[in-house]
Amino acid sequence: MSFAKSLMDNLIQAGLTGGIASGKTTAAAVLATLGARVVDTDELARQALRPDAPAFEAVVRVFGRQILNADGTVDRARLGDIVFADARQRQRLNDIVHPVVRAAWQGELAELKRAGWRGVVVVVIPLLYEVAAQDRFETVIVVACAEATQRSRLRERGLTAAQADARIRAQMPMTAKMDGADFVVWNESSPAVLEQQIARIWKQLEFLTPAGGNISN
Repeated sequence: MSFAKSLMDNLIQAGLTGGIASGKTTAAAVLATLGARVVDTDELARQALRPDAPAFEAVVRVFGRQILNADGTVDRARLGDIVFADARQRQRLNDIVHPVVRAAWQGELAELKRAGWRGVVVVVIPLLYEVAAQDRFETVIVVACAEATQRSRLRERGLTAAQADARIRAQMPMTAKMDGADFVVWNESSPAVLEQQIARIWKQLEFLTPAGGNISN
């Protein structure tokens, strides 16, 4: 980990990633309660696909009006079925949405810097390794679990077995993400155990901030 640049900017940038249904959103929420600022790129991607957003028309032009709900919004489940079944289609979507999301995330970081905010900024990027964004961060946290657990959680969300498998296969293997991480949160137990693991990581991040272990929001 190299913290020199962020120390000059008065903040530490941590990338948070993991496999689908591994618990990234829950982990980010815990970090927020501890004092981190969280930028969720999945939420930014949702915003990028709103009818009034810059990526909307391009996505509809590429994938057709079949991906729209009756109210004119993007049916993310239908779009997901298309792109997770075909790597080329997935890349076409990424080519449209990722630049918009990257600009939004960078804009949020720039605003925090302008405001003089000091502390840890956690950027949640589900495909952090897949898009080779890991070098943009001083530290990387991976939230991981067993593939069987991913599949079970996706089924609980209403996906079929085939849909769940397609989404898991579309991502880098969990073990590869874990190998590249500075911190790994193994999310196979209770919420309390998840919180304990994150609290230990937070203690280490606190002492790397410009405030010297005393984060000021």
